[in-house]
Amino acid sequence: MKSYFSFSFNWFDWFLVLGTTIVSALSMLMGDGWDTIGFVVAVTGVLNLVLCAKGNIINYAFGIIYNAIYVYIAFHSKLYADSALYLCYYLPMQFVGWYNWKKNQNAESGTVNVRHITSKMGIVFSISAAVLIPIFSCILSLPFIADSQPWLDSATTVVSLIAMYMMVKAIAEQWYIWLALDLLQVVKWTVATIDGEEHAALTLVMFVFFVANAVYGLILWNRLASSGKSSE
Repeated sequence: MKSYFSFSFNWFDWFLVLGTTIVSALSMLMGDGWDTIGFVVAVTGVLNLVLCAKGNIINYAFGIIYNAIYVYIAFHSKLYADSALYLCYYLPMQFVGWYNWKKNQNAESGTVNVRHITSKMGIVFSISAAVLIPIFSCILSLPFIADSQPWLDSATTVVSLIAMYMMVKAIAEQWYIWLALDLLQVVKWTVATIDGEEHAALTLVMFVFFVANAVYGLILWNRLASSGKSSE
């Protein structure tokens, strides 16, 4: 069996990783100074998703670091639903995902076996999102919560729950959801950057690269699911 600790990056993987790293560093140098927290979350976040796109289980090691730090950033930016989501769902699901991917590991390549979504699951996910997003938005708009962006925060929260479940189950269509989610995050963190929220600019840079990675993951996982194989 090929070890999941063995992997190689192609030119696009390096573009995403180095692009996030370099742009994050330049943003800090031209801004208010070095932002260690923002830099670490940007780099670990992109490593998490690049390795996930390759079907490599070690992505969860970086995911644990990324999600733990993101809890702090989102909370201080008053994105309370995001903060609670990452603390109570995303972070624990890194361990669940590691366990499930290990059980579903391809014996030849060492990467996860990928499959397509069923029609029944697609209907359930769509109905769940349509019902829960307005409900969460109303809750976040309550005076004692006063979320800074209730509709966007609600949308990313609900969509994230669905996308993470699909990731743990190694479903190829998760990448459509990640793409939509990352585009929403770009909008949300653009607003936060304009408002001058701490760490917001670097988080925005990170999600711009996440959009590119979502397109990459979508192409690769559809190919892997159709062929019935996982590869480096």
